[in-house]
Amino acid sequence: MFAHVAQQLHAILLYYCRYLTWFPNVNDSDVTSEIQEFMKDYEVQDNCIYQSVLRIWAQNGSMDSVFKLDQQAIIRNITEAINGTKKAEGKFTNVLEKVEPLLSGVKWDSKGNVIGAKATILNWILKKTSKWSPEWELEFIQNVLFSNRTLPTGVKVYAVSTRSYLDFLQQVLQNNKTVLFAGFSLIIFYVVIMLGRCNMVEQRIYLSLLGVSVVGQSILASYGLCFYMGFFWGPIHPILPFLLLGIGVDNTFVIMQCLDNLGKGEKSASVPERIGQTLQHAGVSITVTSLTDILAFAVGTSTVMPFLRSFCMFAATGIFFLYVFEILFFVSCLAIDEKRLHNNRDGCICKIHNNWKPNQCSQRNIQKMVFTKYVGPTMMKVPVKICVLAGTFIIFGVNVWCVLQVEQKFDPMWYLNPESYPMQYNNKLNEHFPEYGKRAGIYLGSDINYFTDKDKLYELYSRLEENPYINKGTLDFWYIKFQDWLNMNVSPDSLPSDEDEMKSYISEFLLMSTSGQNYIKDIKFSSFPFGDYNITASQILVQHILMNTTTEQVKAMESVQEIIRSANFSAGSIVSFSPEYVSWTANKIIGEELLRNLGLTISAVAMVTLMLIQNLQTSFLVICCVIFTVVDLVGSMYWLGLTIEISTSIMVLLCAGLAVDYSAHIGNEFTRLQGTRDGNYTHSENPLLMHKKDAGQRAIKTLDMIGSAVFNGGLSTFLAFVLLGGSQSYLFTTFFKLFTGVVVFGIFHGLVFLPIALSWFGPPARKVIKKEPSQHYTVPFEYKNGYYQPNINKKEGMYYDSLREFDIF
Repeated sequence: MFAHVAQQLHAILLYYCRYLTWFPNVNDSDVTSEIQEFMKDYEVQDNCIYQSVLRIWAQNGSMDSVFKLDQQAIIRNITEAINGTKKAEGKFTNVLEKVEPLLSGVKWDSKGNVIGAKATILNWILKKTSKWSPEWELEFIQNVLFSNRTLPTGVKVYAVSTRSYLDFLQQVLQNNKTVLFAGFSLIIFYVVIMLGRCNMVEQRIYLSLLGVSVVGQSILASYGLCFYMGFFWGPIHPILPFLLLGIGVDNTFVIMQCLDNLGKGEKSASVPERIGQTLQHAGVSITVTSLTDILAFAVGTSTVMPFLRSFCMFAATGIFFLYVFEILFFVSCLAIDEKRLHNNRDGCICKIHNNWKPNQCSQRNIQKMVFTKYVGPTMMKVPVKICVLAGTFIIFGVNVWCVLQVEQKFDPMWYLNPESYPMQYNNKLNEHFPEYGKRAGIYLGSDINYFTDKDKLYELYSRLEENPYINKGTLDFWYIKFQDWLNMNVSPDSLPSDEDEMKSYISEFLLMSTSGQNYIKDIKFSSFPFGDYNITASQILVQHILMNTTTEQVKAMESVQEIIRSANFSAGSIVSFSPEYVSWTANKIIGEELLRNLGLTISAVAMVTLMLIQNLQTSFLVICCVIFTVVDLVGSMYWLGLTIEISTSIMVLLCAGLAVDYSAHIGNEFTRLQGTRDGNYTHSENPLLMHKKDAGQRAIKTLDMIGSAVFNGGLSTFLAFVLLGGSQSYLFTTFFKLFTGVVVFGIFHGLVFLPIALSWFGPPARKVIKKEPSQHYTVPFEYKNGYYQPNINKKEGMYYDSLREFDIF
């Protein structure tokens, strides 16, 4: 249809949007035959309003005349339309037919004639109330972008519609479901390898699958509860399964590590006693980490941002159900699996293997051996300690500077793939029409009196004209045009003297003048605007200049709001709004909200850590690890090119919870173990431990007891997100970068910095209370007849671990 025109253009940008119905609830009886007769030459014939250079040749709703013109005639018509020397052949001569704002990069010859342009933009505006609008949009995109139409050489068409953003965002999330299932498969494979051993009986395939299923149960439970409470689903929420997957497996590794750490006497006890001893050691650790994670997100629910509040509620309930199902469901499955091991049943088919003995290779714990023989002793050397502490503080200092350089910036378009047609349209719009920024509207309510508030409305318009952030060529207020029409067509003696006369003139201006009919779409009426009616709302359309920095955008929004406040209208009678103001407002408050929520989160984490670990020195060092990890993560955002926005703020809040996971386990185990900080035992301490070759330092023993579980938890968290690194989505790649940072900094501070800090600044060992031999004996679990067997040696009821002493009689 526009092949002739397109030969002179390099790009054609098509934009579709929707507007509200002209006159709501209008009956045919409201429009008299006299009005219909008078308006027949002025009424809008189509439901669709559009802006296009093609309107120059529009005649009776048809543009057939353009095909009869040669290239020289088309150029001449466009030149005349831009210069305003000749009215367009169509019947409208209003702002919709202004050609110059629709062309970019116009080229002129020496005689002042247009010889070409780089791009043109076409706008369609439909009625939002039409039930066919969504289908029309789909058909519009299909015909414009995905048809087999042949375009002139060098011409490209870009298009977007109102629904395009949400449609493509949904498509991005759907495309990453495969990554989610792949992540689950990877975690299952890793858990199967790490929980079991390479022999027929001690492999734990079924237990591993049931352990990972806890994540699925938690997801379903949290989603159901949050939807029941009325929380909505947002674009970032699909990241929750990855988050819960990474956190959920951590608790599994800690429980299994504590089970593996049981001494020989404990392992020979009954299954209920073994499970009880395991939870005695693991219970505090997983309670600390789970409770701090829950509190970290619970604090986020107090934010004023509904989007962030919803995500935090989903995450908090998900972690809560992870904890509950881990304790109830997984531990129950573990008890059943331990019963299977006790009976020497096969790990796959449950067949009993009589006289079975494990092979020697399967009994080696390589990770534990590495921490005990290599990592721990190396870290405890004084030069290594000094280098680690100095390096930690240097990195912290550098990242403090980087934190101050991180910008607050967010654009919803980032969530789309770079190759998506909305992104391509947006890029071309910024390239070819840089003078036109984001659109906005100032909306006047029913409290405005257009007769008595004339001076205020003029003052409002003049101040908007002076605003440096508004493109003056786009400022268009129907009331000012009405006053101009009134002064030109009505004598001074006949000007309206009251509000009713004003309404009559407004009706004539809107319905019976060519200059006023374009503004019908800017006004809402209580009934058809003839006779007795009221203006319930109206709008002033503005367009900001192109702004690339968040600071400018926030200043532009605040300047408009300040102008509205200075107009002295009643509260709520006039407001400004733009879809872009949502993200601009988020940019304005996200920094304040992040600092507030982060401060509350760290405070809550500190209280919970102190309450459960019950040692001031250890709790202080654990919180230091959390602070170091948070600062290092935010500082790394500067080098990664990330900004402070919704998704990164969520990750920073999450960091405070996850950092505790890596540090609390180490701190709790170190506090619980016996011995001095540096491993030199005094005569007052347990002499049975003095001759042990592995008595070593408490820090080394801490890494031996819990180090591999912490490392596996961090690695499993990384594996849950590693596949997102190949995504083209900004959302998923951002989470991959930040989760990698959380794991790296968290493991470093938890497994490297904290043991060294504890070895120098940690608490002394808790005193061991010597028990006098009791004259009262409890009945052993195995003897259910209630009789005590007197020939049992008392020392058989006592056993010693390498660093612990337990009395079970």
